[in-house]
Amino acid sequence: MTAQAHLDRIQTINQGSFYTPNSLVCLVYQMLLNAKIDVKDYVLLDSSCGYGSFLEIPQSFLNRQFTQIIGADIDKQALQKAQKIFKDYAIAPLFLHTNSLQNVSREKFNILESSKLIIVGNPPYNDKTSIVQNHLKGIDSNPVDSQLKARDIGISFLRSFDILKADYICVLHPLSYLIKESNFKSLKNFTKHYRL
Repeated sequence: MTAQAHLDRIQTINQGSFYTPNSLVCLVYQMLLNAKIDVKDYVLLDSSCGYGSFLEIPQSFLNRQFTQIIGADIDKQALQKAQKIFKDYAIAPLFLHTNSLQNVSREKFNILESSKLIIVGNPPYNDKTSIVQNHLKGIDSNPVDSQLKARDIGISFLRSFDILKADYICVLHPLSYLIKESNFKSLKNFTKHYRL
């Protein structure tokens, strides 16, 4: 998959947009294989898909087809790049240009309430209150649903996955965020429904 090239350093930091190496994408799919999930019964969603790395299904899944594959992102340029990458695929993902943290619902992502759902990806992480590279961080102008708000946008994404009632969540999240007691406590509804 293509490395992110359209954001400068400040945009990358502000959006928390650090794109995923293929080795980590393969690791996520290996976890799904190990769980012995029959993916043909599931919708696959990456709600911060960037160029679509997590939507490019590895060889090990070629004989298994998801019911539907959906990629969403707030970054229009990234989605345009993803659409070009997938234009010749027999079954291309449905790409949605949207703020995945506003008005969160299955309907927004074209997912039926009755559908089984797997969420994959590498959502953005950016603690606006952190002093690390704080001189580069701007004010986040993207609205977030009140029940999702957190100082770290990664926590907001995890909360959104709970609202979407995902059956499986296989996303990357920095351990440094999760081991902070305050961050872990802020995920209490999430941890009621999912094992970390």
